[in-house]
Amino acid sequence: MDELLRVESVTKFYGRKKVLDKVSFTVNRGEIFGLLGPNGAGKTTLMKILAEGISYRGMVFLSGESIEKRRFQIGYCPQDEMIYRDLSAYDNLRFYAQLLRVDRKKAKELMREFDIPNKKVEQLSGGMRKKLSVAISLLGNPEILILDEPTVGLDVETRREVWHIIKKVKSEGKSVLLSTHYMEEAETLCDRVAIINDGKIIDIGTVDELKKKSKIKSAIEIRGIFNMIPEGFVQEGSSLVFYTNTPKEDIKKVVDIVGKCGEIKEVILREPTLEDVFLQLTGRRLEG
Repeated sequence: MDELLRVESVTKFYGRKKVLDKVSFTVNRGEIFGLLGPNGAGKTTLMKILAEGISYRGMVFLSGESIEKRRFQIGYCPQDEMIYRDLSAYDNLRFYAQLLRVDRKKAKELMREFDIPNKKVEQLSGGMRKKLSVAISLLGNPEILILDEPTVGLDVETRREVWHIIKKVKSEGKSVLLSTHYMEEAETLCDRVAIINDGKIIDIGTVDELKKKSKIKSAIEIRGIFNMIPEGFVQEGSSLVFYTNTPKEDIKKVVDIVGKCGEIKEVILREPTLEDVFLQLTGRRLEG
């Protein structure tokens, strides 16, 4: 596929703390690429390097040139709102249109397209403010849209509205780089996913590729109250999870082992999820 963005060995320190460690990946034209990891994994720092130009070590190329020369091709929606609450939705779009030297007609088009009411921002819901922020990031007709945790804090219905907008951006031939710690969001939207943990890229691939590479066919999840974690198990909330290719053969043994560690309330057999892959690779829960 036609490569648009290339990130090579990007490293970032805050003081002596290394928050990104030789991060490398590519994003193709017309692709939704996800950075999937828990809070504190380094996702927002990477977004700021790409979109805001904060200092870093390594190399980043956009359309074959240094990103410093091509940053105008980026539309950016940070996790923190970039809108003025004392202005109306349209006045916010018009303000940014003037900064970008874009015809104000584009602001009106985006208002209609995203069905944003022309109220003061302080009167808009959180979901509507997020839609306004995404609309602002599209004013300059960017080649790539960078979204940092675009649906965090939104209700389920509004989250799906934002997903629809992201899919529409892709349908117009644009690339999208988004960060998320929501498994469902990554599985629903992303063509490829990079799993990031403690500032390092652990693996990259489609959701199906990541599941296949994990070589997990099933998981035995045991819910209950336990006083220890047996060897070979992963703790997920109040559950202990055991990964196996032969669940029917292993389930009795697994229950016997866990039964010695506490009180079993429920035993579930399930197919692996992206969160299972993340847990196996990092030993951490995906969300949180």
